[in-house]
Amino acid sequence: METDMAYICEVYRTGSFSQAARNLFMTQPALSIAVRRVEEAIGAPLFERGTQPLALTEAGKIYLRRLMEIKRIEEEMDRELKDYLNADTGELTIGGSQYFNAYILPTVLHRYNLSHPGIRLNILEDNSKIIDRWMAERTLDIGFHSAEIDTSIFHRQAVAKDEILLAIPRPLVPDDALSAGLTAQQTAAGLTREACSPLADISLFSGLPFLLLSESNQFRQRCLAICKEKKLQPTVRFCIEQLETSWHFARQGLGAAFITNLMIARAMDESLLYYKLDSPLAQRTFHALTRKQAFISRSMKDFIRAFSQKSFNVGITKAE
Repeated sequence: METDMAYICEVYRTGSFSQAARNLFMTQPALSIAVRRVEEAIGAPLFERGTQPLALTEAGKIYLRRLMEIKRIEEEMDRELKDYLNADTGELTIGGSQYFNAYILPTVLHRYNLSHPGIRLNILEDNSKIIDRWMAERTLDIGFHSAEIDTSIFHRQAVAKDEILLAIPRPLVPDDALSAGLTAQQTAAGLTREACSPLADISLFSGLPFLLLSESNQFRQRCLAICKEKKLQPTVRFCIEQLETSWHFARQGLGAAFITNLMIARAMDESLLYYKLDSPLAQRTFHALTRKQAFISRSMKDFIRAFSQKSFNVGITKAE
């Protein structure tokens, strides 16, 4: 029965008996006999033979949906047994944005590798929408992002925080805003976390050219929401794909850029002044996502737990 189920999955995947037979290294008549055996057992055809590619009948849709559930249960059972027998072997696939993977993930990866040398880690990188899709498709074991999360599908656990700041080249800073600007050294030292740190009135920067990320980027949407909240309509000079690129453009005097506090320790030059933003939207929380109704292995729990040892997780909430 298990073999017949695998045959049906391959016919559905390829949409063709002939292609499925080639992939399975068997003859097409033998494959057709196996499929018909299942159809006779359930009393209904699974495929509309007159369509190209093959389409599922209503009975076929029910059968495939339940078959996928069976496969998921088998995979979960296999993971749980392996976890019980040996928690220090296997693979873990995680995914985050370029920013998360560059500024938050590396030290956690290093610590995890030292404590779990037998776990092979696979790292994927894309935006939050793709991360959610990969999670739903079971491509990822754990996903990380700071965008909205569908809690009907995913569990979430806060693992890191950052703060959005506005970086402005010194020659572009208006005179009446100079006193509120922080140097790279002050920002890297954590001055923005102090209650006495000055807050920027970003309406003072309405005449400046801005460097924003591309329209599909969640970070851009958050920054525009901050601007709208403060009644600022930014004049966009360049749209840029990566957050770090916009920061480097700003360092060359090309315009004002929204960046984050975690980036600034990378470069201690004094070409920019940094402004703390008076908006709750400037505070971001990154969550680790795991699927509901899915087995969470010890290696996965340990990986998420590794974030608790970093300073960028101050004030995070418990898992939901």
